[in-house]
Amino acid sequence: MTPEAKKKSIWLKLRATEEERGRWQGIAENSGVSLSELMRSSLDGLRLRKRRGPPKVAPELLRELARIGNNLNQLAHAANRRQPLESTALLIRLIEIDRELSAIRAAHERPADVD
Repeated sequence: MTPEAKKKSIWLKLRATEEERGRWQGIAENSGVSLSELMRSSLDGLRLRKRRGPPKVAPELLRELARIGNNLNQLAHAANRRQPLESTALLIRLIEIDRELSAIRAAHERPADVD
């Protein structure tokens, strides 16, 4: 079992001034970690990596993806209810969804040299 997988059940107490706690809390927040994680990594001599937030996504992209997901969900429900689906109509709709997803992917791909 890795150390990260072990349940943390031991409490350590540390006396600090309000100013120290505030400063440490600010460092933790700027690093995107909890105060406990900041203290553990500092005591272990580890360097903290700043966590990246989720990428910003255009609302219109989310709406389009939700629409496509809804279409897929309707097809899955029909298949699970064993409703007769004309296989040609189903295949046509799946191809349309694939094309829509390809167009969305192409429109929102980042160039290879951007990191």
